[in-house]
Amino acid sequence: MLKRKKAVFVCCIITALLLVSGCNFDIQKIVQSSSEKENTPLIKVKIVFTDAETLETYVKSLGINESGKVYVGGSSLNYFYDSKGNVVGSYNYQRVLYIKVLPEQDKPD
Repeated sequence: MLKRKKAVFVCCIITALLLVSGCNFDIQKIVQSSSEKENTPLIKVKIVFTDAETLETYVKSLGINESGKVYVGGSSLNYFYDSKGNVVGSYNYQRVLYIKVLPEQDKPD
């Protein structure tokens, strides 16, 4: 009975290693702590949309962020933040006309 459990365990490990090594899997993303991910600097921007609406907010990057999603057909989902880094909402990058980087003034604590 003990030999059978060991054999099943070894087979599970080998199968898991084959699955992980066969994919483009970045182990560092799992190992990276959440505090390192949260330390991404925020950029204060003014987003102008194709319908002439504007939004002054903070983003983590000027393109489609790593945490954003791109859907088939070109639409996307990106997040914007308040000055403290809390997610406030999301926007579709396909509807963005341009993004203007604003000078950072004193951030409120």
